[in-house]
This record gives sequence, C-alpha cells and structure tokens, in this order.
Amino acid sequence: MSEEEVKVDLTKFDDKRPTSPDYIVSWYNDRREFKAGDVATIKISFLHGSFESLPTEGYYDRFTITVGGRAGNSSFISGVSTVPETDLSNWNMTFVPILVGKFQVTIKDYYTGIFDQSLHFIVGPGDLYPAVCVASWMNLESNFEAGSKATAFILAKDAFGNNISSTTGDISLFMVHATHVNGSILSDPLEVTYMGWDQFGYIAVEFLATAAGSSLLHLEGKNQTLNGSPLPFKVTPGPFEVTNCSAEWNYGSNALQIFSNLEVFIYKKDRFGNLVDGFYAFDARVVNKATNLSVPLTDLRLKVAGPGVQLLSFSVSEPGEFELTIFDDKQGGGITDMQNNFTVFVGYCHGLNSIVNGSALNGSVAGGTSNFSIYLQDIYHNPAPIALQWTRVQIMRRNDSLEVPSTILPMFLINGKAPYKSISSLFFLYLISVFFYLLVCMENAQTSAFNVEFQPVKSGLYDIWVFCGNIPLNGGQPYTSDIFPAAVNTSLSSVMNFSQRVMRLARNEIVVQLVDQFLNPVSFQQGKLDFDLRSGNSSEFLKWMFEENEDGSYVGYYQLNSTGTYELCVSFEGTTLSPCPIEINVYRQEYFPQAFDDTVSVWENESIAFDVLRNDYFADGGISFVEESLPSYGSLLRYGQLFRYTPYKGFFGSDSFSYTLRDVNQNLAAATVIISVFISPPRFVSLPAHLEATEDLISPRFSGFSGFEMQYSDLEENISVSLSATFGTIFLAPMPMQFWKPEQDGFSVSRGKTGKDLILAGCVQVINTALQLVQYLGNENFYGNDVIHLSTKNKYGTERVNVPIVVEPINDPPFIQAPEHIILDEQNPAAELVIGDPDLFHFSGNKSLFIVTISVEISSGLVTTTLPADLIETTQVMLENSHQWRPLQTFVTISNHVVVKGSGFRFRGTIEECNNAMKQLLYEGTDDYGVLIVTVNDMGNYGCYSNCTERMSLPVLTEATISLMKNRPMSSLVAKLLGSAIILEFIAIFVLGVILLLFICKCATGLNCYRKETVIQKEIQLSEADTFQKTVESSATSSENETYFTGCSAPFPLRGHHPNFRQRSVRRIKLGESSGVESHSLGDDITTEEQFTGERK
Repeated sequence: MSEEEVKVDLTKFDDKRPTSPDYIVSWYNDRREFKAGDVATIKISFLHGSFESLPTEGYYDRFTITVGGRAGNSSFISGVSTVPETDLSNWNMTFVPILVGKFQVTIKDYYTGIFDQSLHFIVGPGDLYPAVCVASWMNLESNFEAGSKATAFILAKDAFGNNISSTTGDISLFMVHATHVNGSILSDPLEVTYMGWDQFGYIAVEFLATAAGSSLLHLEGKNQTLNGSPLPFKVTPGPFEVTNCSAEWNYGSNALQIFSNLEVFIYKKDRFGNLVDGFYAFDARVVNKATNLSVPLTDLRLKVAGPGVQLLSFSVSEPGEFELTIFDDKQGGGITDMQNNFTVFVGYCHGLNSIVNGSALNGSVAGGTSNFSIYLQDIYHNPAPIALQWTRVQIMRRNDSLEVPSTILPMFLINGKAPYKSISSLFFLYLISVFFYLLVCMENAQTSAFNVEFQPVKSGLYDIWVFCGNIPLNGGQPYTSDIFPAAVNTSLSSVMNFSQRVMRLARNEIVVQLVDQFLNPVSFQQGKLDFDLRSGNSSEFLKWMFEENEDGSYVGYYQLNSTGTYELCVSFEGTTLSPCPIEINVYRQEYFPQAFDDTVSVWENESIAFDVLRNDYFADGGISFVEESLPSYGSLLRYGQLFRYTPYKGFFGSDSFSYTLRDVNQNLAAATVIISVFISPPRFVSLPAHLEATEDLISPRFSGFSGFEMQYSDLEENISVSLSATFGTIFLAPMPMQFWKPEQDGFSVSRGKTGKDLILAGCVQVINTALQLVQYLGNENFYGNDVIHLSTKNKYGTERVNVPIVVEPINDPPFIQAPEHIILDEQNPAAELVIGDPDLFHFSGNKSLFIVTISVEISSGLVTTTLPADLIETTQVMLENSHQWRPLQTFVTISNHVVVKGSGFRFRGTIEECNNAMKQLLYEGTDDYGVLIVTVNDMGNYGCYSNCTERMSLPVLTEATISLMKNRPMSSLVAKLLGSAIILEFIAIFVLGVILLLFICKCATGLNCYRKETVIQKEIQLSEADTFQKTVESSATSSENETYFTGCSAPFPLRGHHPNFRQRSVRRIKLGESSGVESHSLGDDITTEEQFTGERK
C-alpha cells in the first residue's frame, strides 16, 4: 500500500491520534544475525497504553520498513508482514532477508509519524543450492589435448544467489560426469583427480581429459543441474602411436577372391585410443605361409578414408595362405590389434550379377523359419562355384543391431535351376543338400548355389548382407526382411496400468499390453479387446472402445455411475487377461483431492512466498507433497506448505513447476504453478557524486558528465530516459560515430512538451553511451544549487532519481539603463536612470550584503542628491572646479538623510540605495548643456554563499555617458512626425513638377503637329490646281478619256486633325495589278491610304 493510501485509510482515526507516543524498537530475542532465508522479527512496543483503545482493523499496513533505500519487499528483504500481539501496544514486524550484507533498518509509522533508524542486522549466505551455483571453465578455456588436465569452476551460491564461502559450503553433494554431444556416455568414465575449494572462493573440479571430440561436462548436486551445466568442451587427440593403432578387414572378411583387392582400414590412435586425423605413410609386408617367402607388393596404396582412418589396399594374384604385417620403421613397431592372416581362394563371383531371392526377403513371422537362396555368377553370368566356407551371411535388426544366426547349405542345380516345386521336393532337396554338404566337406568340392535358413524371434526390420569372400553382393547394399509378430499370447499379455480407486461419474482408463509368445508387441488388435464386468449392475457401467498407443499398448476407458465395489476384467477374443478380476472401489468426488493450477507474479531480483494449497481441495486429514519439479529459471524452497521462489539474477519472463499431493487415502493430485517474472524498471546503478557547472556556460565544455550508468535486463527492448533541470537545460554533446548492431538502431533524442526535458529513447546499451554526453546549461545569470532530474520507465513502472549540481558563478558586470539625453530638475527627476546587477537575482544571501560603488560626475555645474545617513562614511564628493575626491566632512542630517552636492559624488551601497539616489538626482548650473558620467563598480562581488570572503573576484565596472540639458529635447515621436512631414512635402512637390513637365511636353507636341498640317494643306491645294489644269487639257485632246474629280474641303481643325482627301482614277483601277495604295510625296512627307481615308472610316 502506498503512502498516500495509508494516509487516506487512517483519516478516520485522526481525532484519536496520540500527540507524542513513546515506543521501543528492538530485535526479537536480541537476534540480529541471520542466514538468507531465515525469518527476522522486529518487536515494536508502545508505552503508556497509547493504542489500547484503537481497533486493529486498518492498522496492519501502516508500518513500513525500508532497507537499502527501498521500502517493503525488494531485492534485500521479502515477505514483509506486520501483526499485533494481544493489543495494539505491541507489534511484530517479520521479514525474510535474502541478500548478504550488513544493513540499516528504517521503520516508519504513517499514523503517528514514527521514524526509527536505530536497528542494524547482518545477513550471511544460506544453504547451498546446486541449481543456482554457476559452472564455468577456468580462464574460459574449453579446448584441451588428450591427456591434459581440465579444470572447471563452481561458484557456490545459495537459493537467493548469494555467494557461499569455503567455510559454509559442503562440496560432497556435487557429482561430475561427461557425455558425448548426442547424449551417449563416454566409453571411458571421467577420472576426477581433484575437487575442492581454491583461494578465490571457487570449487575447483579437476579431471583428466582423455576422450577426443566434442563432449559435455555435467555437474549436478541433489538431483539438480548447475546453472551453466552442461559445459561444452573439446578434446583434441594427442600424437598417434603405432602400437595403439588397430586395423580391420574391409567387410570383416579376411578371405579374398583371387584377382581382387585386399583392403584394410587402419585406425590411427593416440595412447588413449582416440583417432588421430591426418595421413601417415605406413609400411606393409606380406609373407606366404607355405614358403615363408615375402611377396612383393607392386601396387600398395594408402589413402585417407575418414577422420583418423586410412585405407591400405593392394591386389592379390595368387591363391594360398598369407600373413600381413603393417608397421612403421620410424617408431619401430607394428599394428598388433588386427588379424594378420588372410586366405586367397580361386573364385570368380560378381557382386552385381549374383542373385539372392527367397520368401524371407518378402517378410515372415517371428519364430518361424525363414530362408532364401544365393546364386553366384561371374561377370559373364555363368555360375561361379566356390567352397562353402567362403560364403558368409550377416543378418541384423536395424533398430538395435540384434544379430540373428543363420545356416548356409549348398544346393544341387539341375539345368541351372533348383529341382523342387512343392513341400515334398523341398524335403527331398534338403536331404540331398545335407548329403552334398557332407560330400563337399569330405572332398572340398565347390558349388554356386546355396540355401540360407534363419529363425528370428524378435519382430522388426532386418538387414541381410551376403558376401562371397570379400565380394559383397548387391553392390554392398543390404537386403531387407520384415519380421512380423506372431499371434497374441493371452497368457503373456496383461493389464499393465489401472487404478483400484476411481471417481464416480468419471472417465477412467486401463492400459493393456498384447504380446506374442516371444514378447513382441502385437499391433492392430484393438477391436478384439473388451471389458467384462463381473460384479455390479451393468447399467451403471459405461465403456469405450480401446485405442492403440504407439508403443504397442492399448488404452481403454470406462465409467461407473454408482459408488461401491466392482470386479472388472479385460478380455481378448473372449479370453481374459491377467490380472482378473480387478477389484475397483468407486467413491464420490469429495473423496479425492483436487489440485488446481496457480498463477504467481514477482519482480526480477526479488523473492516471493506463496501457498499452493489455498485453492486446492482435499478431504479431512493430512496432505503431503509427494514430489515437486524444479523451475527452469529460479530456485524453489519449501517450508511446509509454503513455497518460496526466487528467479535467477537477470531473468525475466515465464517460469513454472509442478507438484503432486497425496492424501491420507494415498490418492494423488497434481497441479502446475505458473510464475510470471516481471522485468524491473530501468534503474541507475551509477550516479556521479558531485557535478559542477559554470554560470552561462555549457558544462562540461567537451564531452559530457561521466558516472551515469543504467541497468536493464532486456538488452533489446527500447526504453526512454527523461532528463531535466530545475534552473537550467540539459543538452547532449555531439555523439561520436558508433557501430551498433542492427537491433540497436532506433535511438532517438527529442524534447518534451515544455521544451526543457531531454528524452532519450533506445536500448540500454545505446542510452548508456548517450548518458556519457550529457551537458548542462543554467538559466541566464543563474548560479548556485540546482538538481538534474532523471526519470526512466518501461511498461511495468517508473524510477526517478535526482542528482545535485553546483553552478559556479561568473562575475557579471553591472548594468545602467539610461536615455541618451536627460533633464535633471525638480519637475524632471532621473526616474529613467536605473542601475542593476545580474548577479543580484540569484544572490543566495541577504540582499543588503550585495554592495556596489557608484560614481556620478558632471562636466559643468553641480549635481545634488539625498543619501541615507548610514552611507556618510563611504561617501565622497568632488567640489566644483576640483578634480579630487574628498570625504564628506560637513553635512546636515534631516530624518536620517543627508544632502550631497558637488560636481561629483560617489559612495558604496546596495543596488536599491543607488537607484534611490539616482531618482533624487538634481542639476544646478548656468550652461544649457552638459555631460553626466555614471560609473558602477561591483567591487568583485558576484554572489557569495555562506561566507562572502570566499567568493570574491576582480572588480567589474560599467560606465554610462548621458547628455544633460535644461530644455527638454524634441521627443522621438515629434521628431518622427516632423521628418515624415518633410518627406511628404518633398514627394508632393516632386509629383507636381512631373505633372507640369508632362503638360509642357504635350503642348509642344501639339504645336508641332499643327505646323505640319498647315504645310501639307497648302501643298495639296497646289497639287489639285495643277491636276485640274492638266485634266482640262487632256479632255480637249481626246474624248475617249474621262476624268472624274471629287473633292471636299473643310476648315482645318485647331489641333491634331489630318485632312482627308480621296481620288479615284479609272486608269489606275484598270491598270493596277493589286490592291496596293499609290502614295504621293510632297517634299519629305509621305501620305498613306490610311491617312487619306481615316476620317471617312
């Protein structure tokens, strides 16, 4: 319950709250040293009966305990509980310490305001818990050479992950063994040479590594596998030794057909029998046993046939008995682990041409005699007879390499075929074959046909290999024979699994195993199985058909609807199977225990205790745990019916375990506990202890603050971190180039809604890199103590931390706000003249301690102001026509104030006193203008903390020069209006001038046009008169020509109108070839048709 919730719950008791309770906090029985997993008890006793009248309800959760800075259940303690004794004056607070160390306890009571930090306790490691112990290789070295010593380390831990020292740990419970990677046991048992504690607190396990290859080292204890086990390791073989090498004949046959290749596999081994890879040039020698002479080997060949295996081969060209020796002159020894003798016989059988057939290849029944025939042929498909002793058959079951013996008999061939077609002929052939066999043995005769008989008793699939000496038939591929089970043997078959106590109206099962006389499981017989109810009412009995399992067993289901005792049998084709009858007792449901699954949640790195029986049902009487499985990712301890689960360090996700109960009637019930381990919010495991910055500067100047480090178990999940400062802003320095994995992409930097928060988002590794680049910039002119707030969150919660930072001040110069011009008189005081210092705003001490020196001088005349009387000692004046500062010697004090007058004055005071002096500043002088010089010196004061003498620097001063006048100058607004008016007047005059210029130009243009029109009119009149005269003359000369004259005249307009004149000539119309216009020129003027016809249009 949170603090706020506790306060709300207890408001109804506010009227009963004791004013000052007396209490005693102590350890129960004065025990303050515990082992992890023990129960610690703190006794809280209130004196004077302060709580006797208060009810118990509502007070159980008011006490809180804090250990290691975390309240309640945490990675330090678990199972926190507070209960009163007989009354509310005595309380017992219990918890389970789970982390080793020495801790301080803080106890709070939100009701009374109790706060106690007087108790301390010490926690030691608990009992050794093998599943939590961590196994690893010494120096992380897992590659060894055969014969060398390998050392594995065990970091002993208790159930809560605390390290255990040599004084408290028992190592006798650890067991060590090794297996191959596929799980098979090593041929040589592991030889452990030492197991004990080393000087660093580890359990060292030393053993001799002899088996080459990749293997697994298993470390266990109390049927628990250690964390990290099995440890993979690899052993490389040592140098090979010829005397340890072995050799095997190819196909396992040392009988060779003449003109075939002798092939021997050589297994190179070291002194531990490990195969040694690589090629080695062995020597071979063959001796004819009959003559004892060496046989030259002209085509001896050696090649690598596999890792550590070489194939030696050469051809054999003469029959007889021989001895093969493989040796090495360098090491001076030979291979002794082999059969040296071999025989070369005369034969010409061909492996692919030879024929094998018979009923056995199609399948047979277990226990019956199976046979097949072999017909040997040469390369030309002719019979290839050989002696019986050179024929070999190997029959082996495929799944378990069970070998079946066989009998090989020679056969007569009549015209190349076997002489039997019926059972009588088969028997006849058998007798003849036996006779022939005896004859062959006596006379060493040869034949090319053989009969093979074998009698398998186990069902399954068999592989059959047939060899003619060293020549495999069928190209070296085996023939197959499927052996089926025989008929069901009811005397050997039985009911395997059943329960004699069952629940009424429940479906119960019975498991039956059917086998033949050779104990082979018989399949596909479910329809022949049935239930047989021997006693009881058959109407109360329900049954279902049997179903076959994959292993050859059958399961049947039945149901009994009434309680009581019944006798039940299982029959196969009417024959009952043992045991029969089966006595079954039927009970009601309440008779049997019922276990239900549980769901538990816990934070990572914490621990939780829970009762699995709280939702289970069992009859009156005792209940006991038969067994419980171990969770995969955490430790499990049981205290009675309580389980305590602690996840491994760094684990989050889902885990589970199961448990089985047994009641007093020996009935069983099982259930599963599903545990959800929530990942803790990201937390800071490292924070800088002391941060420093400088006023108005980004700090640090290069890179960022070091010391920030976060921890989060999920390295791939994106999380966010928010950074902000109360009186500043957080920045991120330029990040150097980083090469991250693709899944670590997606890092982003943003600002919050307010713009002051710096939000980093990405995986924890990238964020830790970015946190090393955090920079701080305080607000303008800020110095002093500030706090950097860091907040991290994930989907399960949020964590906040604060880091203090000290901002070292910088001495900022004081400022003077003053206009360019000022009038100082009684009607116009210097109200606009303001003095200040940026360091004053964040000054942590008394503002009266922030002292500056102000100096006021005037070029001519005198200035007057009023100062407080307590500033007399620091005040100096400059008399008129003098350039020396003198102390104020004569003055008159009125109401604790003194009037200072002179051509200048200066004093030391606060900013407020300086501004008050400026507001009362007056000017007296005959000149209309002057210069006022104001200087402010901060005396090196930039804001001290506890002691001003420790925070001083060089003085910084500011000077302002102000024009002083008696008449008030034109205001800026009036000056702007006057300037605007002048500009508008200029624009207006310019526009009028342009208009006048345009009018003059237009008049001149009109006058010029008028003169041109007058000249043209006169020329036209002269032209008309001349034309008329010529026309009269022409009419008198010829009557064929006709002349039409049309003319009109109008008075000339006064301005701009051109005369219109049009003349038609019949001659021109007739002779013209186009619609072109004929124009006449008078002097330099040209008249177009448009000009002539413009007025008409």
